[in-house]
Amino acid sequence: MTRITTGAAALVAAALALPGCSKSPPPIVAAGGVVLLNGQPLPNAQVQFIPMIQGFGAEYIAVGVTDEKGRFTLTCNGQPGACACETRVIVIDPPAPEKARGLSEAAQAELTRFQAGLKNRPIPPDYGSAAKTPLVIKVTPDRADYNLELKR
Repeated sequence: MTRITTGAAALVAAALALPGCSKSPPPIVAAGGVVLLNGQPLPNAQVQFIPMIQGFGAEYIAVGVTDEKGRFTLTCNGQPGACACETRVIVIDPPAPEKARGLSEAAQAELTRFQAGLKNRPIPPDYGSAAKTPLVIKVTPDRADYNLELKR
């Protein structure tokens, strides 16, 4: 029995030493850009760069929100930037502010004001789905600006 247990432990140790078995995440590099919808800036939109590599969790999804000119800067795992790898990009409306959540009349009125203030809408639904988005970008250390052109 000891021989089998020792042999099994050696086999596991050898498997863990093989290249690729203990992958480290790709480096996080500076990343941001501009989102345009039909040639116009898309303000107040949430942008997510989702790495197309397996074995890493949601903490490696880079997220940013566009300003009035459609510019965004990404943050990933508490650091500025995105993973240097191929990513799927989704663009969605941002979450409603806290005071616009709930079923009260005041919350519903605030939600209506919030939604009315979103310019250059609606965002086509395919851009909000990681499975359907046509936006696939390779993030590299030598490039920090990624301009996203969305079409209705």
